[in-house]
Amino acid sequence: MMYFQIVLLATSFILSLCVILLVRSFEYMSISELKRQSRSGNPDAKKVYPVRVYGVQLWIVLWATAGFLISSMILLLHSLIGPYWTLLISVPIIVVFHAILPWTKRPKPSLHLAALASPFIERLLRILYPVLKWSEKAIGHWIQPEPLLLIQSKDELLEILHHNAEEFDNVSHDELVIAEHALVFGDKLIGDYMTPLGVVKFISVEEMLTPVVLGELHDSGHSRFPIYQGNNQNIIGTLFLRDALKIKGNKTARDIMRVDVFYINELQTLDHALQAFIKTKHHLFVVVNEFEDVVGVLSISDVVKQILGHQISDEFDKFDDLREVAKQTAIQKRQIHADEHV
Repeated sequence: MMYFQIVLLATSFILSLCVILLVRSFEYMSISELKRQSRSGNPDAKKVYPVRVYGVQLWIVLWATAGFLISSMILLLHSLIGPYWTLLISVPIIVVFHAILPWTKRPKPSLHLAALASPFIERLLRILYPVLKWSEKAIGHWIQPEPLLLIQSKDELLEILHHNAEEFDNVSHDELVIAEHALVFGDKLIGDYMTPLGVVKFISVEEMLTPVVLGELHDSGHSRFPIYQGNNQNIIGTLFLRDALKIKGNKTARDIMRVDVFYINELQTLDHALQAFIKTKHHLFVVVNEFEDVVGVLSISDVVKQILGHQISDEFDKFDDLREVAKQTAIQKRQIHADEHV
């Protein structure tokens, strides 16, 4: 007899865990997202959505089942070890079910698990509909029909994004990388992502823009260069490579530089820098420290790189030349035409 009770106790414990996991799996996705996923062809969402629309009735069935199983465990423990030990053991069990599992997020909820159980639960809901309808009227106002997804930190939101990327194919790796970088973007400091002073390509205001110098500027991979007078702590302008490439004859940097210079502090965030880029419509800032010493430069591509998670092409690399754009388009068309005839 005792052996049979132990088996029942173990079975009740395992089933309770399964029901709690099932509840979390049904809660995992909002009903509006389930509807969208169902319409887009997600097979799991198609099975789960008709069950979720029962709302309060679904939660009554699931939580009533969980309550029955937990109560059965307590009664079996009482018959095996008495009331005192039952109290000492049952309290930690309830804590495990209602506190530890949600916080540790283990075992992991899965829409697929909810989809597997949905046909059986939907059949049960239809059979019990008259009783559940009465129960919904009696206690429905105490039950929240659509659990709120409360995100309390960026780390939690990132975990949800990662889980969605693992569960569904509609979140690509590139989209996940962009989302991750966008979330932490506002915490990054300019000083950590600027081009430091030692590797910045400065140009003296008296520098002759000979073909050799222009070739060096072009090979640097940048399109804007700070102009200094005396030393690199005295920035007086900005040289645009596209302006330099249009000159005829030898001219100095002073002749074609633009006199607008914008400064930003290394302790400010990249989010602040992005807003400044947008407001000033300037794409290169000189970075200074708290003592007003020049410590580097920050370009808009440095900022966008941290949002996208990878390097972007310079804005004058291809798209300022109509011939180059036309050439690239022609190459793509030829490639498509070749693929169609393979």
